[in-house]
Amino acid sequence: MKTDANTLAALTLELVPSDGDIVPTEVHLLPRGPFRAVDDRPHECPNWLLDERIAAKVIACAEAKVNDTLIDYEHQSLNSGMNGQPTPAAGWFRALEWRDTGLYATGVKWTARARQMIAAREYRYISAVFHYLPRTGEVLDIVSVALTNTPALDGLEALAAARKLTPQPPLEDAEMADEKELAALTSERDSLKTSVAALTAERNAAVAELAVLKAKEAEAALTAEKAERTKLLEDIAPALRCAVESLPLASLKEYVEKAGSLGLLNRQTGKEKPATAALTQEEADLCEKFGVSRDEFAASRNARKE
Repeated sequence: MKTDANTLAALTLELVPSDGDIVPTEVHLLPRGPFRAVDDRPHECPNWLLDERIAAKVIACAEAKVNDTLIDYEHQSLNSGMNGQPTPAAGWFRALEWRDTGLYATGVKWTARARQMIAAREYRYISAVFHYLPRTGEVLDIVSVALTNTPALDGLEALAAARKLTPQPPLEDAEMADEKELAALTSERDSLKTSVAALTAERNAAVAELAVLKAKEAEAALTAEKAERTKLLEDIAPALRCAVESLPLASLKEYVEKAGSLGLLNRQTGKEKPATAALTQEEADLCEKFGVSRDEFAASRNARKE
């Protein structure tokens, strides 16, 4: 959408003392709109317009600035490019505040010279210079503020052009830019949501597949352990199998290894005979470690010897 270029204007209001101090620290810059100047401005639109919604954008624009906003004398900051004179500051402020009666500058810090002249009533008026949209009259931002005794400032737009002030983006363009940015961010968010959903599904499938593989590995390991246990028990005499078959596989392997070193492994059949000789210390230790009855062990050993 094509919009009108921004236009510069100034509106003058009287300085009003506050809290008994003749030099106020809060200054009324612009009234609640719609409003017009006493010299019949603006000419491009019916009125200037300022309400709470518009003021919020003006305040945000001021907060985004790096430097404080200048209060000068007689708008010399606009005129210096033509007359070559310096631009002494009368004061500075940063904060803007919206109230029922309009837009205010708060926390104003006056120079000593300005305080003296305001107290002496040498200056009675404050003039805010602001950008606005000529088609609608909506205020865009505060450019500068001046102490003045001239309520109507002729030729202000020409001075601003000579100074080559850079206007703020038109309000409509800014709103369209915000809408485009919001649409782009929304699209990016939706795309990220889709990607996250796809990754989540892929992860869940991988977790399920891993669970199946682990179950198969566990089953295979259990089958292999059973086969190994069966093979080990086959070499143990039947009289001793009941005593050692419940041992953990590692303990069963150890038992078979030690029993084998003593030459005690044998596949016995038939009835074992009672023990006829005492166990050696090594055999007794083996029985004690694996919980095997000495009589059963001795019977198995003796049956093998016969």
